Amino acid sequence: MTIFGPDISSYQSGLSLSRLADAAFVIAKTTEGTYYTDADYQTWRGQAAQLGRPFIWYHFLSGEGPTAQAAHTAANVGDKSLPGMLDAEPAGSYTPTLAQILDYVDAAHAVGLNLRLVYLPRWVWTQIGSPDLSALTDRGVSLVSSQYPGGSGGPGSIYPGDGAAGWQPYGGLTPLIYQFTNQASDGGQTLDYNAYRGTSADLVAELTSTNGTEDDDMPAFATGVIEPGDGAVTVVLPPPANYGGAGWGDVWFSLGADFGTATVRVAIFTHGQGWSHIYEDVVVDAAADRVNPFGGPLPTGVQKISVARRSNPDVPLAYLVEAVHR
Repeated sequence: MTIFGPDISSYQSGLSLSRLADAAFVIAKTTEGTYYTDADYQTWRGQAAQLGRPFIWYHFLSGEGPTAQAAHTAANVGDKSLPGMLDAEPAGSYTPTLAQILDYVDAAHAVGLNLRLVYLPRWVWTQIGSPDLSALTDRGVSLVSSQYPGGSGGPGSIYPGDGAAGWQPYGGLTPLIYQFTNQASDGGQTLDYNAYRGTSADLVAELTSTNGTEDDDMPAFATGVIEPGDGAVTVVLPPPANYGGAGWGDVWFSLGADFGTATVRVAIFTHGQGWSHIYEDVVVDAAADRVNPFGGPLPTGVQKISVARRSNPDVPLAYLVEAVHR
């Protein structure tokens, strides 16, 4: 079974979703860069909820900082658990890079957005050097393609079929959704239309959050000894916080001591950033509670933590990693 859904923005202002005969799901623009909020988004979000149709927001990527763009999106989606899509296309003199795409994905997940799709047409992928896209899968994100064989009419009448070229893999990924036309007639307007091979329930299951704001369902704990001795270094490998296909959420790291006060250097290595945070003199006192050098959860994508002994190097010292699986 194949179902269809439009891709809409304020260019279709005034469109009533109840008039769409062929829309099993809806994709609607919410933001662009840090400077634009779609004026019709909230209306369509409410209409989709009333009609019981799966609803997907999308953000159009700009060359601005990913953290600011993700914050702008988060302020406008209305419900962070809603699945989202990043639209990565050239605009004016700007052409997105794979690094910028991944940075936005990471930033979106870091603020709790359920970003599950990236619209990166094959022609754009080719333009940016035909990179390997497996890093999207690592982040629990699927590919959306586009190719327009031509024709106009109702979506079902012009859909080129499940064997169409738009379904063929590139960058190591097979598209989950295929935008097959910008000339579909529905609801009294000409619309972009997308296809998904499955039922509405299948699509909802595909887009259910593994990195968003769902309740934590599996706490994980690990503890170990920090090697004693002057200058001794212990390397800890925690689950990657809010990063990767395994669906780990927030991760905490703390240290505890006995029989005295120890001072250590703590450094973390973050994916794509190297040794991103270094704390030279972390004091861990036997008479006090555990010490969290970071003051909260680990940053997104931490790959390893290095703890090096400084003063009082033989004071017994242990670490605790606490993580949640979503």
